[in-house]
Amino acid sequence: MEQPPTISDARRARRAAHWAARQRQQVAERGDAGLADAWWDRARAICKANPELWNDLARTLENWTGRNDRGDGA
Repeated sequence: MEQPPTISDARRARRAAHWAARQRQQVAERGDAGLADAWWDRARAICKANPELWNDLARTLENWTGRNDRGDGA
């Protein structure tokens, strides 16, 4: 007999479904910019749950912008 999913598994599945739906909606409305917005929303939610992750996210963004900065003031 198969065991029913645990409460944490059910929550994880609902959360994943929520984020997938939000991502699809953002992409449908705004294309690539909407996809980026959806990932920002998810990153903020993760950092809100674990504030120690803000530094990691900030370092990641610093590295990314350093690699992609065109130097045109953008």
